[in-house]
Amino acid sequence: MLFRCLAAAAAAAAAAALLSLRLRSRLPPRGAAQPALTADVPTLRRLLSLILDEILPKTRAGVAAGNKVFGAAVLDGEYRTLVAETNHETACPLYHGEVYAIEQWAALEGKPPASASIFVATHEPCCLCISAIVWSGFRKCFFLYPYETTRDQGIPHDLRIMYELWQVERYAMRNEFCATAGILPLIEALPEGEEKEELKETVRRINAEYDALSRKYHSEKAANPKNQLAFN
Repeated sequence: MLFRCLAAAAAAAAAAALLSLRLRSRLPPRGAAQPALTADVPTLRRLLSLILDEILPKTRAGVAAGNKVFGAAVLDGEYRTLVAETNHETACPLYHGEVYAIEQWAALEGKPPASASIFVATHEPCCLCISAIVWSGFRKCFFLYPYETTRDQGIPHDLRIMYELWQVERYAMRNEFCATAGILPLIEALPEGEEKEELKETVRRINAEYDALSRKYHSEKAANPKNQLAFN
């Protein structure tokens, strides 16, 4: 009896492995991944300044209107701001900060192509937004907070939807179409010294802002008649 059970289990495992192999064989081979993103101290300083001085002021106004805390920007190849925006989901559920920034960028005249620009998100882009970034042609994307921070700020949908739709923890951060990188790990990788401490102090200031905005959003969303989104 035990032998038959073991044989049946082995046969089932072999069948599952064969099915998995057949399914994988239908997929095209993966392309060469985009180069890994790096950033020196001046670049990291610029990215944090962008979030603190250009995105956050718009996010404060957005949260006051009942929107979530997510913001985004598009920079040219010299890290000059083309667009800095925030979430507008009370106007349209598709208007995540990244999607709204892309819409505003698309309307600009004489802009550099997406492939020569840099996308910046305050929070790691959800499956909707990373798809929009890729479909728009951006190849470089920096973000400040990873999914886990978003979850801890009371918005776990990015992780849950990715788990439920594709049963994966996150998209491939380097792939044929784009490369993404977290700003926080890039700061942590710097050698110890005054410049690293300066950047970490700026991050602490940004953290305090987002913590306050997250509390405000969650405390007021139920009373906002425009906030009738499926995922709150």
